[in-house]
Amino acid sequence: MNKLQAVLFDLDGTLIDSEYFYFKNWAPILQQEFDLKITYEDWIRDFAGHTLAHNVKRLVEVCGYDTTEEYMWKRTRAAYADSNMSDIELMPFAEEILAYLQEQQIRIGLVTSSYRSTVDTVLGKHGLLRYFEFFVTRECVESPKPDPEPYLLALKKLDLPGEACVAIEDTITGSTAALAAGLQLVAVTKQAVERARLTTVENIVENLSEAKEMLAKWISQ
Repeated sequence: MNKLQAVLFDLDGTLIDSEYFYFKNWAPILQQEFDLKITYEDWIRDFAGHTLAHNVKRLVEVCGYDTTEEYMWKRTRAAYADSNMSDIELMPFAEEILAYLQEQQIRIGLVTSSYRSTVDTVLGKHGLLRYFEFFVTRECVESPKPDPEPYLLALKKLDLPGEACVAIEDTITGSTAALAAGLQLVAVTKQAVERARLTTVENIVENLSEAKEMLAKWISQ
């Protein structure tokens, strides 16, 4: 690969430990609205790492429930507000990897299917906004991950070729988008169901400390 010049991070499940937050807010809604009971394992397998539009489409087309994206947006956003999204914690070693890349003068961007309000709330609470050169959020694109559009927009902002950049992702959804845009990729996940989906991904690690070690080797080349 070309000398590493930039790293682009996913947000949910990669930098912030948000999946249980989403599960505990969605689960009561699914039970109240559709009498659908799900476990956290169900959430990880069927809903985690996807956009609201994707999950609503699954509820309608796969599960056969009568709902709309607009309705579920209102229900979930109200639940998030009541649950205080600012309580979401960082993934282990999140600040360490960002600080290391900044020290190495590697450019850093965020590419997420979450909205900018979520980014500002959670990363702002932890004081991490300062590490990022730019943010590509759901409002910025027409087609979110797994479409490559978010990463192609990030490359345009960087004015760099994909081979000079690494994406850090935790799901097959984001990994598919990054690879389709021509980026190098490190997948970071301990979830067995997600690791089983990442069969075409060469670099898979369990945490951001291991990801940092891998990036350090590339930077030193």
